[in-house]
Amino acid sequence: MIDEFYNWAAMGGYGLYVWSVYGLSVVALVVLGAWPIRAKNKLLAGNKEPTKEGGT
Repeated sequence: MIDEFYNWAAMGGYGLYVWSVYGLSVVALVVLGAWPIRAKNKLLAGNKEPTKEGGT
């Protein structure tokens, strides 16, 4: 059973390429998903700081 998994994961000799591309795709999706959330939080945090005019 383990040998079948290794053969499946090897993808006919292209496993290293296939799994590295899957990994890079997941990283890209995480970054692209987190980017707008961090930008929104940074924008909202910037609006909470007092301005130079003394406003809130």
